[in-house]
Amino acid sequence: MSHLWFRQTALAAALFLAPTLCAAQDVFGTLTATIEGTERSWFLTADGEQSQSHGLTIAVANMQSFSLWGQPTADTVAEVKDSLLLKFDIMAVGSTTMPLNVSLTYLADGWASGWLANEEGQTTFTLSTLEEVDGGLLVEGRFVSTAYYSDNLVSSQVDPSQTMQIDGSFSATLPEALLQDQ
Repeated sequence: MSHLWFRQTALAAALFLAPTLCAAQDVFGTLTATIEGTERSWFLTADGEQSQSHGLTIAVANMQSFSLWGQPTADTVAEVKDSLLLKFDIMAVGSTTMPLNVSLTYLADGWASGWLANEEGQTTFTLSTLEEVDGGLLVEGRFVSTAYYSDNLVSSQVDPSQTMQIDGSFSATLPEALLQDQ
């Protein structure tokens, strides 16, 4: 009997605390893009140290790697469907920074189908701001991508006969909790 009582109490506590945990979420940036003629915004979110977005500094290579995972609403942290994912590396050579390995994925139907621009020449990328600020790292810029349709984004196989232009910008202050050094 005490085992059943424990399970019921644990379930009740979890249900009671669930809304409280969601309310603690932070929005630390946005991705804004025009898709099929409509401008939209996606939100870069975190719940403490939990986030799909992150930054990684690789000191040996003078490189920083970023993954900005735009959520369809400000209330979600790990939604896949209708998300926009921008990944890029920045290499520093002296005082010059160079973008590398830029990819853009619009997960229209989660990983099942969407649009992918991950090959060289598919995305024009401009980084306008990369600077340490109080509590994190500010990254801002623009992108213009010609994405190919994929009915299986996990495999990265695309149909180059189906293209979509995705133009946008990003602005984020990645919190220190989401930045790692390697």
